[in-house]
Amino acid sequence: MRLYDSTIPSGNAYKVSLLLSHLGLECEVVELDILASPSQTREASYLAKNPNGRIPALELDDGRVLAESNAILCYLADGTEYLPADRWDRAQVLQWLFFEQYSHEPYVAVLKFFTYWGGLENLSDERRAMVQQRGQQALDVMERALAQRPFLAGDRYTVADIALFAYTQSASAVGYAVGPATGDWLSRVRQQPGYVAIKPNTVGVSHAET
Repeated sequence: MRLYDSTIPSGNAYKVSLLLSHLGLECEVVELDILASPSQTREASYLAKNPNGRIPALELDDGRVLAESNAILCYLADGTEYLPADRWDRAQVLQWLFFEQYSHEPYVAVLKFFTYWGGLENLSDERRAMVQQRGQQALDVMERALAQRPFLAGDRYTVADIALFAYTQSASAVGYAVGPATGDWLSRVRQQPGYVAIKPNTVGVSHAET
């Protein structure tokens, strides 16, 4: 397998790396410069693999390519403890994966990117306030859920936790308030067998866990 990642820390690519580590699976990693102009993800050779021109993408040994981080998580986790077989339990996991992409990532991840790699100064006050408000709303939803159970989809660690850990781990560093239940959950994720940290930021502002 081959994982197309970014030269800068990418939470979406990190999700896949974290699950691969939990599963003990070896995978070649190809890093693309998304800050280049144009981004290397817009080169014809990559667009032939992922026409959407984004990372991550997972290339299987037979040449098939799967894009979208949460789809990759579901593919890799199928048949493992990280994706429940029970219909209801699996739907709970999927619910959080959709929440992550629609209500969490567009705000928490966006503010992180602009903060560390440029563009924050170009946001209008109204746009920044909206990103801050909606990202905080998503984190507050997580806090209420995690005050009632150890992991997002119940008593077991799943790809729902992997997906939402990726950007929540740096939320406080970019100005969001992370509640105590979420803080405890972040610690529980880091204690899981096979846990690996996101790669350190070596571009722009230095921070241990971006």
